[in-house]
Amino acid sequence: MSDTSNTNNKENRTVTIRGIDSKLYERLVNLARETGKTVGEVTNQAIGNFLSAISEAEMITSNVKDGIKSTGKAFIDGFNESKRNVLVVSNIGEITVFKSEIISTGRPVSFRNIGKLILPDIDQDTLERYVDSIISVDELVVPPSINKLMITRKARFVKRITQQQ
Repeated sequence: MSDTSNTNNKENRTVTIRGIDSKLYERLVNLARETGKTVGEVTNQAIGNFLSAISEAEMITSNVKDGIKSTGKAFIDGFNESKRNVLVVSNIGEITVFKSEIISTGRPVSFRNIGKLILPDIDQDTLERYVDSIISVDELVVPPSINKLMITRKARFVKRITQQQ
């Protein structure tokens, strides 16, 4: 036999499965007749769908677990920030904050739960020294001079970072 025949035989070999519920098997046979397929084709499709659903469920579970971990970490970070001398600016639809305003607080600032946060004249040094975190912001607008990759170190749950025009 050639390798192709060998492979083909392995893919389509006869398999006996013990412990199959006779009523389920009867339903499977009827479904095969109704659809014009063989019992093997219907069984393969059912097993394939089942394994695919298991795989999808595992992926969803993993994503949910990661989301819970991230949310818990953000909560703990927020709690720890409250112990430090951090000014929290939160729950605002849209706000424009200038570099001089940030510096004048004399302490780190955390921006949270803001629809649109505009930092029109912030520079990299001010960002590093005075912006503690940017959390749950739909749109963050920064000047073109800001390194967007560096700002992501301070950002969590930010949907979009854009540059001023």
